[in-house]
Amino acid sequence: MKNKCLHLLLLWVGTSGLAAQTPVFRQHPLRELGDVRMTTVFQDGRGWLWFGAEQGLFRYDGTAFQPFAPPDSLPNPAVSALAEFGDTLWVGFRGGSIGFVPKSGDFRAPASMCKDGTAPGIEMWSPEEGTPAQAITGFAADGTGGFWFSTYGEGLYCLKNKRLYQFDAADDGLASNEIYALAADGKGRIWAATDNGISICAMPAPGKKIVSRLTRADGLPDEIVTALLPDAQGNIWLGTDQSGVCRYDIEKQAFTCVLPDWPFGAVTALALFEGVDLWVGTVSDGLVRLDLANATPQVLPEKHALRHAKIRALRKDREGLLWAVSDKGTVFSAHARFGLLETPFPAAQAMLMDRRGRFWAGCAEGLFLKENGHFRQVLPGKQNVISLCETPDGNIWAGTFGNGVFILGPDGRLLRRLTERDGLANGSILSIAAAGQKVWLATLGGVVEVDLKTAQMPRSEQFMHRNELGTSYVYKVFADSRGRVWFGTDGKGLGRLENGRHQSFGQAAGRTLKTVYCIAEDADGRIWFSTDRDGLFSFDGAEFRHFDRANGLHSTNITGLATDGNGQLVVAYAEGFDILTPRTGHVAFFDAAAGAPTAENNLNAICQDGNGHVWLGTQQGVLRVAAFREAFAIDPQTRLRAVSLFLKPIDFQAQTSFAHDENYFIFDFTGLWYANPEAVRYRFKLDGFDPDWKTAKDHLASYPNLPPGRYTFRVQSTEHGRFEGTPEATFAFAIHQPIWARWWFMLLAAAVVAGGFFWLVRGREARLRQEQELKKQAVEAQFAALKSQINPHFLFNSFNTLITIIEENPAVAVQYVEHLADFYRSMMVYREKDLIALHDELELLRDFGFLLKRRYEDNLLLHITANGQPGEVMPLTLQMLVENAVKHNIISKSKPLTVEVFVEADGRSVVVRNNLQRKIKPEPSTHFGLQSLVNRYRLLGERQVEVAEADGFFTVRVPIL
Repeated sequence: MKNKCLHLLLLWVGTSGLAAQTPVFRQHPLRELGDVRMTTVFQDGRGWLWFGAEQGLFRYDGTAFQPFAPPDSLPNPAVSALAEFGDTLWVGFRGGSIGFVPKSGDFRAPASMCKDGTAPGIEMWSPEEGTPAQAITGFAADGTGGFWFSTYGEGLYCLKNKRLYQFDAADDGLASNEIYALAADGKGRIWAATDNGISICAMPAPGKKIVSRLTRADGLPDEIVTALLPDAQGNIWLGTDQSGVCRYDIEKQAFTCVLPDWPFGAVTALALFEGVDLWVGTVSDGLVRLDLANATPQVLPEKHALRHAKIRALRKDREGLLWAVSDKGTVFSAHARFGLLETPFPAAQAMLMDRRGRFWAGCAEGLFLKENGHFRQVLPGKQNVISLCETPDGNIWAGTFGNGVFILGPDGRLLRRLTERDGLANGSILSIAAAGQKVWLATLGGVVEVDLKTAQMPRSEQFMHRNELGTSYVYKVFADSRGRVWFGTDGKGLGRLENGRHQSFGQAAGRTLKTVYCIAEDADGRIWFSTDRDGLFSFDGAEFRHFDRANGLHSTNITGLATDGNGQLVVAYAEGFDILTPRTGHVAFFDAAAGAPTAENNLNAICQDGNGHVWLGTQQGVLRVAAFREAFAIDPQTRLRAVSLFLKPIDFQAQTSFAHDENYFIFDFTGLWYANPEAVRYRFKLDGFDPDWKTAKDHLASYPNLPPGRYTFRVQSTEHGRFEGTPEATFAFAIHQPIWARWWFMLLAAAVVAGGFFWLVRGREARLRQEQELKKQAVEAQFAALKSQINPHFLFNSFNTLITIIEENPAVAVQYVEHLADFYRSMMVYREKDLIALHDELELLRDFGFLLKRRYEDNLLLHITANGQPGEVMPLTLQMLVENAVKHNIISKSKPLTVEVFVEADGRSVVVRNNLQRKIKPEPSTHFGLQSLVNRYRLLGERQVEVAEADGFFTVRVPIL
């Protein structure tokens, strides 16, 4: 048994080097986070990378980690499992709690979940049945709406129809309650990996539990299963404790072990690149790569940081990068598509993968063949091999610089050597191509055609003696899928031989073709070739297309061309390579900064193997560019991280409508391109505001003081400088007009203004009429008062009274005349005014009362008690009221008339009151005086004049203004 294991180990050591291409692993620094130890990694559907850690959850954009804090009350914040279902990222904790981040954190701006501006948080899930008390080890979803999660100690749980069901070993037949991993197969069944085999569970209806097991009796190589990974076909890859990895075919219901005797110890994690590579994380041997084409393993170099590290987690991302988390919590990534094979010889100048999958390399030291994991030299002496070709008969042709061409059998045995003595025009063979039974040799002396049937070289068939090529120097000869032969010449452009006819192409896409170095054919039959100064051209048989830096090429100094198994064109340069998609024209450049090994590619040292991988000969070794069968992202995934309004983040998926003064926006975006985040460039545009795109390296766009309108913010990102056709993120929003600028408000305002103007005009006209009426009433009242005072009866009575007084008491007569004069003088002065002071009106009334008193003597009692009160009244008001009392009431010795004039206690009205004793025969009246007084006060809009007749009194209350 020991001898057998030793033999297998030696066999592995001998064969593993065949595909030992080590990718470049880059460590992502965590210094900015302090003492944080990562535990797991996951990529959601929007491209964000999420890392679980001992201290919680972090989201990574390639340059910075953003924390998503669990609640402070969570006793154990260590994250043990991550998964996404729908738009929700589920987070399992080591203490058994489960949390989630809605919309994978992408629809909530950073710091928007916490109102105090702290880091966004994780919302905790609290089902009615409660959550486990043991570590969450995995999540899965079946095809019937069931949501599953596993624990290490409490078995398996299924949430279905809002009810939580538990599967355990005692009651439900679960293999063990300690579950290491969880996965769903192609039939929607849930696989649970335990230390007692596999449990396959299902719940087709609520409460209906189905559990089956897979053990050693079913072909399981190890009872302790530590890792599960479904592939694209729904089959399951398994990692075990002692037996390495195996694959379970769902349809055949059988296990297949990739490496029957596994020397690398317990498996902790798996990452699959479909049909090409399986990466295995182990406890003690770090990362192991399994080449699925030939079932050979590869470990990392001895001094590599991950060589003997325990791998906690592995994850393949959307770009084809492999992410690894070590037991120290450190994070590494590598572009698993690229790997550098170190060689024992200097720079490879020519390479070939033959039909048997063997690797041939020519260099200045000779020709080397790799078999059983070792390179061996197959040519005598130090031949400078610069070209290689496998002919249809399986032989290998090796062209040298100066020593002709060597023909070797499939086993590497030398069969024949052709030199100038055999008819070669020149012994330097720059390129070899086989088409049917013909072999074409491009030499420094021209092109030679060799017939495989006779292996003769008639000089008449040598192109060097014909004028078709126009030059003896040919760098590349290439036979396409249609049997045509193409020639890349030095100075005479591109040549083509088809059905015995030669055609030269000296012009292409408006450019003069001179030197052509490299030629290749894509999957659609287009011919691609590079020139010395004009970059790359394609030819579909009718039209040439030109590609240079303006089309996204990294450079025009091209050293090699080849198509891979996916139909993509690998364009090699001295410092890296482009991968060009012929059907779309998309170009992506890869160098050391983008995760490719540092390599200086040699001219035309390029080939494709039987698996579709492209190999490049470099100064540092041999570089593999794998043709993965999966479709990986070729552009950054543009994400709008945050929208801030006046520097405060908003929930930009929920809020898209803003007031007119909410108009200062800052957009925070990113292009998720983990291969080389520093290469990402942006262009953005605010439709409705920006006339054209703006390009920038910064990830912020600021728009202060936006006017009202409808806008759409658009942002694109690229890693190669071209934005056409790249995905974009958008945010549509509206800033509303202020109320006073909206059409309905303007219409309403116009109506209000028109109505206001109308009412203003009507009011003004009414006021003018009122004022006119008031003036008219005042004039008429003054005229009436004046007329009443100057009528002959009043004067006659006044003069009769004066005559009587003169005869009886001349001194009183003088007073009478003075009061009469004062009365008329005051009346003439005050009648022109709208209002007079109350005390002036009382003075006039006292003069009038003196005259009446001399006439009626003790038969008229006039009591004026108002004195000094502020305010105004209309002129002649009190005089008119006293006069009306005298005019309409009996005044005699037996019925004296008492007239009282006083101000009410509140000081708001002056009252004229007389005892009511109407004359039997009333004097003629115009009914103008009192009514005019009432109307005049009404027109003023003040308090109204009150007229009352009650309890034997006639009372008039006049407002004091």
